[in-house]
Amino acid sequence: MVRKFVEISYLIGKTETVMPSNIPPPVLRARSRMVQCPDGVGETETRWASYNNTSIIEMCTHSGTHIDAPFHIDPKGLTVDAFEIEELIFENPLFVNIPKSDMEKITKDDLALYEDKLKRSDLLLIYTRFSVHRKNDPKRYIEKQPGLSEDAAKYLAGNFHLRAVGVDLLGIENIGEAKPNFPAHKALLKSGRRFLIMEDANLAPLLGKKIIRVYIIPLRFKDAEAMSVRAFAEVEE
Repeated sequence: MVRKFVEISYLIGKTETVMPSNIPPPVLRARSRMVQCPDGVGETETRWASYNNTSIIEMCTHSGTHIDAPFHIDPKGLTVDAFEIEELIFENPLFVNIPKSDMEKITKDDLALYEDKLKRSDLLLIYTRFSVHRKNDPKRYIEKQPGLSEDAAKYLAGNFHLRAVGVDLLGIENIGEAKPNFPAHKALLKSGRRFLIMEDANLAPLLGKKIIRVYIIPLRFKDAEAMSVRAFAEVEE
């Protein structure tokens, strides 16, 4: 068998990242560039004809594939920087294929089919196939997304030794429907455990592969409630 690494996070960029309309997309702004100012640009903050290229990134911490830490919904919860590096490596990941369509719920019954495997897992990756709409119908991907039911979230938090759950959805629960209570987030992130949620993950490349381990690596930014990640899996083919 051949082992390889498979990317399960999306590229971050102004046109590549899908965000709700009330949150601006991520932008990489030129601070300095080693070329002359292009004709017609006019006055800008960029230092042209510089000795180096430097940039400033402006983005929401929930941009693209990202993790939510407990502080996201708990003022006393852990922030992203509180997690040690070994807590971002998962040795017993479980990938489940649970297709869902517009506004459907991932239920406790859906997950109970995998109960024996969940008992041995530290990371659950839920592939709903709804991510097919991310590129071709982003409005639908944002507004009509399925989500984890409150009962399903409580089932995961109360019965297993999971340290994280990841989904191929913009959020683990539908953003518009869940406001302001976010019951699934609270069930997982206020469980009293060191727990992470990965959202907007690109899980399709894992279909048909044996997953050995998963790495979910955020920028270690102090006091952040969430952070974009570079996530990848070691697999056998």
